[in-house]
Amino acid sequence: MPRPAPPSARALLALSQLHSLGSLTGAAERLGVTRSALSHRIAELEKSLGIALTRKAGRKLVLTEDGERLLASMGDALERIEAAVEPLRRHRGQIRLSTVSTFASLWLIPRLPDFQARRPGVEVAISTTTRAVDLSSEDVDCAIRHGRGEWKDVISILLFAETLMPVAAPVVAGRARANTGRGWRGIPLIRARSRFMDWTRWQKAAPLSANGSPKWLTVETRAQALDAAIAGAGIALMDMAYIGPPVASGRLMMLADHPLRLPTGYYFVYRPGVRNLRLLTDFRDFVVEAAGPFRAAAAVTKS
Repeated sequence: MPRPAPPSARALLALSQLHSLGSLTGAAERLGVTRSALSHRIAELEKSLGIALTRKAGRKLVLTEDGERLLASMGDALERIEAAVEPLRRHRGQIRLSTVSTFASLWLIPRLPDFQARRPGVEVAISTTTRAVDLSSEDVDCAIRHGRGEWKDVISILLFAETLMPVAAPVVAGRARANTGRGWRGIPLIRARSRFMDWTRWQKAAPLSANGSPKWLTVETRAQALDAAIAGAGIALMDMAYIGPPVASGRLMMLADHPLRLPTGYYFVYRPGVRNLRLLTDFRDFVVEAAGPFRAAAAVTKS
């Protein structure tokens, strides 16, 4: 005679959550299923065991003595199962993104509330690094990379080309504009170690903008360079995508008529066989849409 199949772990978890939370609705939400699906799991468990595990108590569904005895006999086994299942359940509704810290803090994160309003059930988990992560082997679904889009075995979509614009606080901008014929001599130029060649690129394109031997203020990142410029420490060379809010609020002023367009840009990158393609496609479409105005602006800048 064949042995009966063991009880379903999903059904036991459903019974455990009903007992812990005291309601079908709460248990269903906790497990990410409908009330009817949760009830069906418990009913199937009762059928397989041949005993009633739940009973009505007014408008609530509670465990019978047999149901409580079953859970008690299992000890912490269900807790261990739940601990193992929880990361998988969380990843089901999660997009794991890698990018550089400056892009994350100055461009992506300020736009995430709009995505969360569209897809409130989706969690975006951001990790920052300066290296190009391996999407085939690391715990990452997608990335926003800086470069020329020439990466193998991935799909890369240009968000916008990189553009450079000198900016300064109003008092510093006033000094720079008053130095007619002398460029920005005497005013510190702020440079980030992570983007050491930006000022060289600018001076080749506009050599009279910072003539003479410049004074330098060196910081670690472009985000720090932006903070230093807002504080009035000198002139920073920033991507147009990062300066919108401080320019609009009057904390910064642009010191050139046109930005310098670079051959590099920011790309949304993912592998064709990503595990949660539907969620990732929604997020990809949102990021591409948000980047549209910057992509259009970069297309008409002078290089």
